[in-house]
Amino acid sequence: MAEGSSAELHRVRRALAQWAEADEARALHPADRNVIRSTEAARHLVLELFAASDAHDLWSACARLGGLMADAGASPSLAAGVIDSAARALAEAGIEHDPARVAPARASLLEGYVASVRDAERNAGLATWEYPACAVPLGDGAVAIACGYPTDDSEALAAWAARVAGRLVKDGVRRVVLSGPPAATSELESAVELVGIEVARPARAAETRAAQSSATGWLARLWKKRR
Repeated sequence: MAEGSSAELHRVRRALAQWAEADEARALHPADRNVIRSTEAARHLVLELFAASDAHDLWSACARLGGLMADAGASPSLAAGVIDSAARALAEAGIEHDPARVAPARASLLEGYVASVRDAERNAGLATWEYPACAVPLGDGAVAIACGYPTDDSEALAAWAARVAGRLVKDGVRRVVLSGPPAATSELESAVELVGIEVARPARAAETRAAQSSATGWLARLWKKRR
């Protein structure tokens, strides 16, 4: 390795250590400190790209670092200041970099952080509609399924219905009552019937009208008697 390259690598490593030290001083909880250690490789890349002539890959590296931090449970406070700590560490280590890159690098990191948090929350919300979270046992091999999987994407609904149907078969369910938006209900109905599970049908419209007519007639007769 050339002498210049060796010296540059030494400065980057020194900046990395100073960056970690500064962030650890701002850490709010043990998860923050663990994040600093577990993302060392990503942080090292960010420092190298800060000093590179082309900043194109810097934004992607910062977004990646933000996503890794979110996945590891870093606090928003740590994420908000991590690029500023990096810039100070570069200056203290004597590594030249363009200060104009700091603001967009900060924005890229925060975008990656927020996107990862949003995806995690979305996945957690979707998990509440997976079996058995979406099911209520009715006894005698029957369950009621809430078909509220929150998407209009036909492929995603088909995949969800297939997963639920597979779990129902494994649990020995023989009959299901389905309720929810038409698209999800229809998709799950097709999936469970394909594997031989009976779907309880709602009362026929004619039967419903007959019941309503009977109730109306009974009320009319009661009203006449009172008069």
